[in-house]
Amino acid sequence: MALPQLAHIELPKLGSESARILVVDDEADIRNLIAAKLTSGGFEVQTASGGRKALSIMERWSPDLAILDVSMPEMSGIELCKHLRGTLRTQELPIIMLTARTHIKHEHEGLMAGADVYLTKPFSPRALLAEVHDLLSYTRK
Repeated sequence: MALPQLAHIELPKLGSESARILVVDDEADIRNLIAAKLTSGGFEVQTASGGRKALSIMERWSPDLAILDVSMPEMSGIELCKHLRGTLRTQELPIIMLTARTHIKHEHEGLMAGADVYLTKPFSPRALLAEVHDLLSYTRK
């Protein structure tokens, strides 16, 4: 008995499309780790040490996705996320919150601010990359 032929499923080659990702974290080691993992995955990456710097970068560079830390000086990731959701140009931008805040109330706060995904530190770089691919696959359809 012959098995039915399955349709060929082609996975998106997001890295080869040079999707743009903005990484915002006040800890340089974390920023560099995330940027290195994303760059090795074929993404174009910009980094910022805080929310105000991120907004400055976004004036001249339009990311396809943002990864935000929650606890940052001057402007928190929650404030930045709310700002991005309230701005026409960035209201649909996929946002991943990546934070050391693990309590459920913090996750709720991040999701209510508009984050699409809430991940906690320590994190698996592989899991983060999978979330990036999932969000970009969904938003680029």
